[in-house]
Amino acid sequence: MRRVEWFGLALIITFAAHKLPEWLAFVSWPLVPAGIRVVGLANYFYLWTVVFGVVLVVSDPRRYGLRIGDIDQHLIGTTLVCATPIALTAIVYPRLPVRPFSHAAAGMWLISPLAQNLVFTGYLYAKFDELFPDYIHPRVRMRWGLVIVGLYFAAWHLPNLHYMPAGYVVFQLLYTFLGCLCVGLSRQWTGSILYCTMAHMAGNCIAWCS
Repeated sequence: MRRVEWFGLALIITFAAHKLPEWLAFVSWPLVPAGIRVVGLANYFYLWTVVFGVVLVVSDPRRYGLRIGDIDQHLIGTTLVCATPIALTAIVYPRLPVRPFSHAAAGMWLISPLAQNLVFTGYLYAKFDELFPDYIHPRVRMRWGLVIVGLYFAAWHLPNLHYMPAGYVVFQLLYTFLGCLCVGLSRQWTGSILYCTMAHMAGNCIAWCS
């Protein structure tokens, strides 16, 4: 498949990763036994997003980042790029005038980060890293594939315009893009989505607690 075709397919996957689980959750919710409904509809939706991600990566889990990876060679760098967004979230988010994730459904930090990383730093990164393996600059050792995935990851949050203030969503598009570039370096270096997923969970947990 050519590059231009992958751009289109990635766009479809990006919005399907949001809309398809949402549709499946609403359609199947009336059929869910009462004992399971205690998890709540929002967390049930997050579970469907994980299913969507698993379907994408199940054919080749290692290629799509489901492994420990080369952490021994990149321990310090991985720690720095994962800790930086967590620290910034702890400093900035509690001071925002609008905090839409405060005390949201727990799946926002327990489940959703895994689903998003399966799709973006897992599946789509593997594809775009093959198509765009070059670094953005000889002195900036970040691959173009990661930059492209960061744009799609930010775009995944556009449907939030239906639920959140537009000003906050614009801010969210910026920090999700930059955050993906930062923690995504751990995927580039180690080949694993484990570390960016844990950083994502930690950042979301701080927003949830604030």
